[in-house]
Amino acid sequence: MSTPPPHWTTRVYPAAHRRVYAAEISDFIARVTADEGRRAGALEQAAVLGHALRLRTGLDSARPGGRLLARLLPVVVPVAAALSLTLLVVRWIPALPWDGERAYTPLAYAPWLVVLGCALAGRWTAARTAAGAALLGAVMSLPLVRWTDGAEGLAQNRATLVGLALAALLVLAAPPDLPPATGAARRTMALIALALGVPLLVGSVTVFQAVSGPHTTTDARADPLRLFLFLTPLVLALPAALAMARARFGPLLAALLIGGSVLAFVPVGWLGEFPYAAGGLLAEVVFLTGVLALAGYAVRAVRDRRRAAATG
Repeated sequence: MSTPPPHWTTRVYPAAHRRVYAAEISDFIARVTADEGRRAGALEQAAVLGHALRLRTGLDSARPGGRLLARLLPVVVPVAAALSLTLLVVRWIPALPWDGERAYTPLAYAPWLVVLGCALAGRWTAARTAAGAALLGAVMSLPLVRWTDGAEGLAQNRATLVGLALAALLVLAAPPDLPPATGAARRTMALIALALGVPLLVGSVTVFQAVSGPHTTTDARADPLRLFLFLTPLVLALPAALAMARARFGPLLAALLIGGSVLAFVPVGWLGEFPYAAGGLLAEVVFLTGVLALAGYAVRAVRDRRRAAATG
């Protein structure tokens, strides 16, 4: 009896892995499809493709790149969800004369609330599925915005939609066997979501008086993207510094941040590309993050030496 040909998905694997496991993987896909139906078979094929691509790119759980990406998830998910929630809420508020034109793209925003909710509940498989919907929604929203709001609307919303799409790609690319399902990871997600989402939402719906001319004022609200660019570095500075302080190469990473932020002040022009003058603030916060990381690493090193001396 001849051996059936390997399933087409196994061709994505590196050659060495394909030679050893192609037959086993093909047999497993065939059995899942026969026993549980075509939908289950298609999901298994998607999982196989994802695993093969992670092996190809070095983002599997056995390599540093994959482990680093997994450690970024408790930050990526709440940041994307906080921005998405704010944009969903703001769109339903009657516009003021000075409000920026923000297209309504719920296909890109709403799935992130599901991603965060499932992640906080420890249901990471469902969170990854919602991230796939968020990626699809962001991609579909680009032509929709062009159709409904024209070229100007697309220009104003492109960066946000592309950023949310990249965030969804990070969630999908991370190794599924390293989910942020621990108590510490879920607490981190909840704290970042609250620390960023609450002031972002409140600031975006609060009406204030803005000077509109000589001796005249008008009602205005802060642009959500402006607040997001200012608040996000401030909220993430401390957790980033603590993470680097615990890292093996913490001093090197901190030095790179400090040096990079100093170089960013050199008037080469790229900081001016950040909208709303957020580039200068970003460089300052990055510098502060490096300093805090160095201080934390020093405190940790001294504490470890004292413990080693006490036990020795």
